[in-house]
Amino acid sequence: MEPADADMYFGKVLRNSPSGTRLARSQALSTYFMFLELRHKVELHRMTGRVVECPIDEMNRPRGAKDAQLRIPPSEPEVGKLFTGWGGELATCRKFAPTARTTPP
Repeated sequence: MEPADADMYFGKVLRNSPSGTRLARSQALSTYFMFLELRHKVELHRMTGRVVECPIDEMNRPRGAKDAQLRIPPSEPEVGKLFTGWGGELATCRKFAPTARTTPP
């Protein structure tokens, strides 16, 4: 999908649609392409030789729209690093150390 395709769709196909419909469709398209850019940009470039870009440019994006809050889950190595670091911190954290001490005989 190219910017010209988006222009034709929003300018001709949805011209007489209510503004809420145009806004919802453009936000859905922007969110979808943001997902593709964040998650699969490299893979799609490797497969197709083209860089994924949203066909709705910055000038034509709907005003007042909130940015999509996409949550990308961490990878397995990142989760392992988190719990390894967390386990290491437990030995030195303030509340854990007093309870882990043993009383001298």
